[in-house]
Amino acid sequence: MRYLLLFAIRLYWLVPKKNRRRCLFKETCSKYVYRITRQQGLTEGIKALKDRHKKCRPGYYYINNTEVRMADCCVVPV
Repeated sequence: MRYLLLFAIRLYWLVPKKNRRRCLFKETCSKYVYRITRQQGLTEGIKALKDRHKKCRPGYYYINNTEVRMADCCVVPV
């Protein structure tokens, strides 16, 4: 079953980067979940996915390469 999750992540990687949101983390969410799933299995991969989803901040966008505007309109340096 873990190969199904790994396959889904690989399909996601085929989507052009310009059509995806930029990740706030140094190791992107998909690479993090992929690594955890390969190393520790499906259950831990799903836990990692849930954990990253909780930490993800909807409503943010990059102003430029040095600042991010959050959903509450505050600007945070990257």
